[in-house]
Amino acid sequence: MPVVYVEGGFMSKSKKWLALALAVGLVLALGLSGCAAKTDEGTTDGTGGGEPAAAGIKSVDDLKEGDKIGVQSGTTGEGWAKENLEPKGIVVVPYDDVLLAFSALQAGDVVGVINDLPISQDVVKDQTRGLEIVQEIKTDEQYGFAFSKENTTLRDSVNWALAEVIKDGTYKTVYAKWFGGDPMSMPEPMSGVTAKPASIKTLTAGKIIVGSDTAYPPFENVEGGQTVGFDVDLMNAIGEKLGVTVEFKSYKFDALITGVQAGSEFDMVGSAMTITDERKQSIDFSDPYINSNQSLAVKKAQ
Repeated sequence: MPVVYVEGGFMSKSKKWLALALAVGLVLALGLSGCAAKTDEGTTDGTGGGEPAAAGIKSVDDLKEGDKIGVQSGTTGEGWAKENLEPKGIVVVPYDDVLLAFSALQAGDVVGVINDLPISQDVVKDQTRGLEIVQEIKTDEQYGFAFSKENTTLRDSVNWALAEVIKDGTYKTVYAKWFGGDPMSMPEPMSGVTAKPASIKTLTAGKIIVGSDTAYPPFENVEGGQTVGFDVDLMNAIGEKLGVTVEFKSYKFDALITGVQAGSEFDMVGSAMTITDERKQSIDFSDPYINSNQSLAVKKAQ
């Protein structure tokens, strides 16, 4: 039997000492269990899970100083959050793609995600994520296809074909497939292109290569090795009107503008890109092909 040195002498581990040790351990355990666990975000929620509490967030007005909000890097959602939330002490956390931001929300690394409404609607419809949209943030944004300023013929050709697929009802059919109903508002042609241009300038004859950040369901996403989504089907319909095939290639969102300017790897951009005056300084946009606002998504209340 092991022995313990006590006050200059030796004695055996008796049942008395064992009982005393157990009693001390029990007192410590009870004391600790009565304390709320401190989370990584400096709040106490009793769970010990390190997740920021999101209860009660119904709009951006409910966010507090120090709260973390996820966005996708390089998007207008990031720009809106930095302009409107950072001055209030809210931390804007950028992610390479929007699904990483939503994963961070599920994990509790952020308390919300600011992102384009149609994309957020597609993400939160998966009930297993436990997320919900609590606010539509009106920004009057519209998406457009993007082109090099040196390729106005391709831009005009896409504008003509886009107007045609809107006019003949193809647009509504594609929209219903990916969003489950008719659009709340229709994009309106503004360029005034009424005739099909005589020729198209592309890298490969008979084909339009589209650069896209293909991690934006339902606009574009890779499934089974194939790029699918609203933008893909819409561009295929546009290609049919122009008598060409369409191929999507994947790139990070931040690389799309410089890529289309270079004009060496793809002909245009189709990637749920919001039309902004700042971007117009570097690239040309098509007529709007969808209307969009921003949104705030949070965890569902438990």
